[in-house]
Amino acid sequence: MTNSNRKYIPVAVAAVIFFAGYGALIWAQSAFHLVLLKTRTPLQKPLNDLPRTLGPFHMRSTWANEKLSSEVVQVLGTHHYLIRRYWYRPMSRSAPGAVVRLNINFYPTNFASPHVPNVCWEGAGLVLQKDSYLTLHNVPHADGKKGNLTFRFLSFAIPQTDATGLPIATSGNSGLYLNTAYVFQVDGRYVPDPAQVSELFWRKHSKYGYDAKIEVDVLGATPPKFARRQISRFIHAALPSIEDCLPNWKKLNAHPVVAKKNIAK
Repeated sequence: MTNSNRKYIPVAVAAVIFFAGYGALIWAQSAFHLVLLKTRTPLQKPLNDLPRTLGPFHMRSTWANEKLSSEVVQVLGTHHYLIRRYWYRPMSRSAPGAVVRLNINFYPTNFASPHVPNVCWEGAGLVLQKDSYLTLHNVPHADGKKGNLTFRFLSFAIPQTDATGLPIATSGNSGLYLNTAYVFQVDGRYVPDPAQVSELFWRKHSKYGYDAKIEVDVLGATPPKFARRQISRFIHAALPSIEDCLPNWKKLNAHPVVAKKNIAK
């Protein structure tokens, strides 16, 4: 065997392994009714179609959706995102907590580790002070039903600077924090923890697979009790419209109805 022929052997072996593995994957899906290659899941509406007014919350005409840099989008892992501010009109717009920021990240098929404030905010230098859960009761959904919904709720120390201008963080003794909460919709279900996202996404019999993070940040330094109430107000007003944009899981997985033929006797 010549040297020129020898150099093609590893390539041929790699090709055989690849096609054998791919064939085994296809066979496993067919034989055991598994879905390992998820179909791209469509949004019902572009996220940008979310109404600018949601109950008592309003996006002012002078406000624009936040645009992320290409570098941040690459880290985020999706171009399907919406970041915008809403003002709670019963309060003065300048009051702490009167404005909330909605952050939706949607992954239509290629699963990615969710980006959450636990990582992103701490990476930016903020210090996490409180990590708990927030359960909202009787939250309305797009289908007209109501139910409880549990969010991960985080409170961060307010960043400050010392006499020399160097950044420091308060211990939270003032009772004021930067507060945020998030939940994930995965294949039509809600979970508050990133670890649960992967578990639901890879359900073996689902043709489709997607996940979306819904995050609400309360802008300004506020007590956690007030922030929880403000997040509850916003989600009660906004969730049906958010669900109108996200995939309709039941519709996507509905089995086609086979019409019965009338047989003449």
